[in-house]
Amino acid sequence: MNELSNPSHAAIQKLADESPVQAQIRDERGAPRLFIDGQETYPLVAWSWSLRQATPWFRRAGVTMLQPVFGLNAAWPNPDTYDWREYEGVMASLLELHPDAYFLPRVLLDVPGWWRDRYPDELVQCAAPLPEDREPYRPIRRNPEGGWLWGLQRREPSFASTRYREDLQRQLRAFVRHMEASPFSSRILGYQIGSGIYGEWHYFLGQYCPDVSQPMRDRLGFVPDLAQRTTTTHGLFRDPATESATIEFYRRFHEEVCAETILEFTRIVKAESADRLLCGVFYTYLLENVFIHEMGHLAPQKILEADHIDFIASPYSYQASNVPGAARGAGGDVVDGGGNLLGRARGVGGDGGYRVLGESLKRHGKLYFAELDANTYLEPRPADPDGPDVSDVERELYMIGGSGTDTFDGALRVLKRDLGQVFARGNGGWLFDFGPVLNTKDSWYADTPITDLVSKSLALGKGRTDLDLTSIAQIAAVHDAKSLFVTQHTHARQARDSMCYFSSWFLDAQARAIHRMGAPVDCLYRFDLKDSDVERYRLFLMVNVFYLTDSECSRLREVFADSGATVVWYYAPGFVSEAGLDTGQMNELTGFSLEEIGAGPMLIESDADAITFGVDEVQSPRFHVTDEDVRDMGRWTDTGQIGFASREMDGYTSVYVGTAPLPPAILRRLAVEAGVTLWSDHEDIVVATAGTAMCVATSAGPRTWSLPRPMLRVGSQTTADQFDLDLETGDVELFT
Repeated sequence: MNELSNPSHAAIQKLADESPVQAQIRDERGAPRLFIDGQETYPLVAWSWSLRQATPWFRRAGVTMLQPVFGLNAAWPNPDTYDWREYEGVMASLLELHPDAYFLPRVLLDVPGWWRDRYPDELVQCAAPLPEDREPYRPIRRNPEGGWLWGLQRREPSFASTRYREDLQRQLRAFVRHMEASPFSSRILGYQIGSGIYGEWHYFLGQYCPDVSQPMRDRLGFVPDLAQRTTTTHGLFRDPATESATIEFYRRFHEEVCAETILEFTRIVKAESADRLLCGVFYTYLLENVFIHEMGHLAPQKILEADHIDFIASPYSYQASNVPGAARGAGGDVVDGGGNLLGRARGVGGDGGYRVLGESLKRHGKLYFAELDANTYLEPRPADPDGPDVSDVERELYMIGGSGTDTFDGALRVLKRDLGQVFARGNGGWLFDFGPVLNTKDSWYADTPITDLVSKSLALGKGRTDLDLTSIAQIAAVHDAKSLFVTQHTHARQARDSMCYFSSWFLDAQARAIHRMGAPVDCLYRFDLKDSDVERYRLFLMVNVFYLTDSECSRLREVFADSGATVVWYYAPGFVSEAGLDTGQMNELTGFSLEEIGAGPMLIESDADAITFGVDEVQSPRFHVTDEDVRDMGRWTDTGQIGFASREMDGYTSVYVGTAPLPPAILRRLAVEAGVTLWSDHEDIVVATAGTAMCVATSAGPRTWSLPRPMLRVGSQTTADQFDLDLETGDVELFT
């Protein structure tokens, strides 16, 4: 294979005497931390559609780590040649602008056009018909700084293709070796490896139900057709007694194809660098993922248990408003079927909620990078986002930061929240700047007030080395990925065709309310629950643990027995067993006598809270509590039967609720009854560790924030354990 290189750049020559950099993630003082050459470094990175344009502003802010994005398609012009010159030129030009910069490149495993033409049998085939109107169904834009292809194409390689994996592994191995042998080895900290849609390991063409190609059939044998994927035999659930083949396909598809492909490629980075480089991926988006059965990250345990993966990344929630007449775009208020405000993801007063389960990532020693991609006031608002003069990219990224980010004060509040959350949660983040490809034609950060705010955040972050980042949450939200193998497919819904019922209401919308409980909350996978968790968590929200084996049910009962905690079981805990549908297993798990009732609106009227909550959709199955010796907290609106109740069981309080999402008022009441100390007397956003805290006001007016110990209010000289403040919506306060 020919390899083309250009080591003559002046900026490259200046690196000749530098030693290779050593980057590590170490789990210390309560959280994974980034070390560069033995020194802890605050993990704030920056990317831009034009890094050459934005780097002077990043440098002014004090950001030293940059993330160029390299599409491997750009370095494989013909079957016999690898050409690394574009990548070298990008990094050399960035070093000329920022001589102290380090790089954490994102490497995309995309194939060039000639490969697609030569190997049509290795491409994804879909069970659903593709649109025939145009070749790309989102037009492709090639980033001039590394060849990243922004957009979606109809011809993409199958992850099951041996040729694809072997060809791209060979190229990735050659790329890493080349950079390791070059002067850039003193500045490259590691690589983020990506494939699938936008490099985020969402399966190519996911909305069209992939992959029925011959490589996939050779790999897995049985591959379900469209009807088998989109039909369930028991309402919202698949029945293992009759649909086991489809259930097993989804398990194997995610574990043996998607996750194994990730592991194969990421091992190369560690092997070729003798473990000197960091390696990470986009993965574990559970709390928000479109077309989750086909494009989701449903093999998290395999990825989290992989020692050679150091960091996990994702953008934070894009959930849009579901209020009729609300402005288009990410963010805005989200309400349930009873009209209760659940919260907002983006914009002023939003939670900026992470799509990953952060506590699980911590427990596996993975540093989390949150992608901070909110626009700023420098991005002009299009007069008509759907008008003929607006490009598809502008339409897709229209006011991506949410409400208020087109104003000076609003954009700074959102950026302070996003940077503050990185600091207070103990994770990393990167600034993601789409400005140069949109109307701005300049960086979203190209103004002194913005770079000053980033600079202050970096200064604060450098002091985090002395702080304990151990969780102090008293609430745990427990989720399950494998339950999605047995739930109704996205395409069975008409209302919101990119999100399945459970993704919409149990994961995404419920997260909005959880963030507004006014107290810290840890989110984790069921498989990460430990016996010791009951010693500090007083409230467990068992959000979607629908698909359980006998041993998994027994394990949960053992963990909670004699804990004194409160455990809230949502909807159908343990209803799906290995053998079939089993209300008996639900009863044994929860301690209630539950019986199935007919289809109806998923709405419960709670006299205890004087509200009606849930989803105004007719669904089945539903369940009601038949016991008489329970605390009746709510009844189905159509039948009057108990759908929300609590009782004492084996030394803890068991709560059953037949629908979701629970609004903040109910969650706060359950927390107080469980013995949780609320930090805020309002439904505010609270993020905290033992050494850090961030509170965000979700409304205007006076409030009291009560902290578990005296803490310094950042930006003041005041240290106290209670603060009485009069705030505006979206105001952010940090404490150490």
